[in-house]
Amino acid sequence: LQMAGFHRKTRLAVCTLNNWALDFTGNLERIIKTCCESHTLGARLRLGPELEIPGYGCADHFFERDTEIHSWQCLRKITETSKQWPDLLVVTGMPVRFRGIVYNCLVALQNGFLLLIRPKLALCDDDVYRESRWFAAWSEKATTHEMRIDPDYGFEQDCVPFGDGVLESLDGVSIGFEICEELWTAQSSHIDLALRGVDIVCNGSGSHHILGKSNKRINQLVLGGSGKVGGVYLYSNHRGCDGDRVYYDGMSTVAHNGRLLVQIPQFDIEDTCLHSAIVDLRETQSFRSRIASMRNEAAGRKTLPFIQFNGRIVDQRISPLDKLPSEIIPIQHSPTEELCEGPPAWLWHYLRRSKMGGFFVPLSGGQDSAAVATMVRLMAEKVTSSVKKADENGTDDPSYYLNGERVGTNADELTNKILHTVYMASEHSSMETRKCADDLAGEIKSSHSSILIDTAVSALLGIFKLAQGFIPTFASSDNRETMALQNVQARIRMVLSYLFAQLSLVTKGRPGGLLVLGSANVDESLVGYVTKYDCSSADLNPIGSICKSDLRKFLNLAAEKYRIPSLKAIVESTPTAELRPLVDGKVAQTDEEEIGLTYDELSVIGSLRKPGLMGPYAMFEALLSIWSGKYTLDEIEHKVKLFYRRYAINRHKATVSTPAYHAEAYSCDDHRNDHRPFLYPDFSLQFDAISAKVAELKEQHKKID
Repeated sequence: LQMAGFHRKTRLAVCTLNNWALDFTGNLERIIKTCCESHTLGARLRLGPELEIPGYGCADHFFERDTEIHSWQCLRKITETSKQWPDLLVVTGMPVRFRGIVYNCLVALQNGFLLLIRPKLALCDDDVYRESRWFAAWSEKATTHEMRIDPDYGFEQDCVPFGDGVLESLDGVSIGFEICEELWTAQSSHIDLALRGVDIVCNGSGSHHILGKSNKRINQLVLGGSGKVGGVYLYSNHRGCDGDRVYYDGMSTVAHNGRLLVQIPQFDIEDTCLHSAIVDLRETQSFRSRIASMRNEAAGRKTLPFIQFNGRIVDQRISPLDKLPSEIIPIQHSPTEELCEGPPAWLWHYLRRSKMGGFFVPLSGGQDSAAVATMVRLMAEKVTSSVKKADENGTDDPSYYLNGERVGTNADELTNKILHTVYMASEHSSMETRKCADDLAGEIKSSHSSILIDTAVSALLGIFKLAQGFIPTFASSDNRETMALQNVQARIRMVLSYLFAQLSLVTKGRPGGLLVLGSANVDESLVGYVTKYDCSSADLNPIGSICKSDLRKFLNLAAEKYRIPSLKAIVESTPTAELRPLVDGKVAQTDEEEIGLTYDELSVIGSLRKPGLMGPYAMFEALLSIWSGKYTLDEIEHKVKLFYRRYAINRHKATVSTPAYHAEAYSCDDHRNDHRPFLYPDFSLQFDAISAKVAELKEQHKKID
């Protein structure tokens, strides 16, 4: 027998689920699967992600009563099934309507009984989040009410506590809650919970991937928070694509007193993953007892509503000889390494859930389309590697299947089957870009071909001539003619891309069609250096929120780490649209020359615009410091004005931009991330202020000289 009071060990489980908005059947299966696994491992608590029952990304479907009702139906099934795991406390997530208002809630249940519905105290409306559009934040802190349960839902109880409360087990273990954004607020809920003596904090989260975000989330917030106030911190997050532009990047975690005990991988593809750890709750008491200032703060706090439940968290089956887990080092990828992992994983989940047969990429031989094709290749390597590991371990997962067929372990074969690339040459294309495209296609093993588009271009111009009696030429001094000639080539490539995507599998005797992948980077989208409805118009764009400088780093890393040497030549090549005539067989048109800004400059300017939130004048002042010594005052003035002129003229293109993987806060996606007008004035006041500042600074320099 364990000596009373000395034994305070328990096993706790966190999980990562690839749930899907409105996939109630699949979501329920994944939730119950992880509950069963938790029970088998001997865990006393299983924590799931935020809104895991309907899926976090339901968006305006949260307005629909259907979403609430189906969530309750699933909750009833989980509650009924929980009788099979009588010792397991299950924490799940769903929307709940209380007194006519819908809240984003965690729901705690055990052995067929709902224990507490805990609404979210702080909603997230930053970046692409829009939670206050659908939910209200719970404002009655440290308060609970009895909520009547609709008898039509079929529960065995009539009511359940609703509000900001803490659960307390028969053996005196207290469990508190915070939900996602509460961890990021200035006064995080777990601080208050710790000061009120709570042993375990459960955070069900819906946090998506942004380059470098995981470092702050795990190291600064989860580990930093538990290291500051002590206690066990459980963090469960979604992982995968639930039908939108974002990728949830998992990293579900168990931390104790600032030490990391469990971390679920960030970019694995499996639909479910569950890890557990044994913790000794006595260590929390020891940790907190030795911080005198914390004791004094805690003594003055009012108590929270503690809700007793008929269950035990301490597990007497755990022997004193059972070792506690050692502290592990957080696995942290660099932003460039994350580009090798996040977009490929997102592409795979989107492909298999869309039930399409693969991807089509118009491969130009340039850096952007090369990056997209390479991401598909890395996707194939990620999937086949996972399948190989599963075969070795004798396991299986729905993520290993594409349209009902289990994927093999050969990345070359998978890439050749699902990635179709075409080099669409015109009379303005160079031998250099064709060689780059052919070499890359050969190395990544895509199903590749080359075509000429000149016949189609001539046909369209012939139609225009019949109607108007006029043919535009590149020799004209009227820029409208040269732009029309360039745009018709670009748009023909879009039409051909969809033709190939629809019919390529027909020629191979395979069912289905292909998803067209776009390849416009965020820098080009910001200044409108794309043709509206050209190859930037596609079904998906894995690089649409990524700047050129980051893409170059990605290509260099992929060339070395994944042995794709042709990428080196592509990185070293000069970016060009190749829409103007060659001069002596060589490219005479370059992207940066036509834009008037380098891609590195665009990266700096784009970050100052958002997330820096600077208008023209504030940006000019910031660049005076950043580019001091590199450019003159006149040059900085010119670059700022040039950027904003191009941005204002071309902002309308962002309204029809292809749905892009959301990797950075500076994305100009008009749909959710970057809400701005698409018809702009001429910035006359702002530009006059910049000019006046330049004149003032020049005058100051004259006096100093």
